[in-house]
Amino acid sequence: MGNALQITAQMPAAEAEALLAAMRQSYSTSLNEHWYADEFRYVPDGERHSSILKKKPAMAAQKRLMAALSLSLKAVKQS
Repeated sequence: MGNALQITAQMPAAEAEALLAAMRQSYSTSLNEHWYADEFRYVPDGERHSSILKKKPAMAAQKRLMAALSLSLKAVKQS
């Protein structure tokens, strides 16, 4: 990622947990919609998720943000 962005945010753990829950729900809904869409119907199950992420950059970004939030929340709980 040559021209990748780095984003920093500070928020209380409760807000981060709420945001993560909302993002997970949104991601799950989007994934379900795309999983059965005609565009991806004939992509083998083992490749379908990555295929969706390649064609839907907002979902790929959302997945990265969810991972970052999860990691940050774990770090806060361990300290």
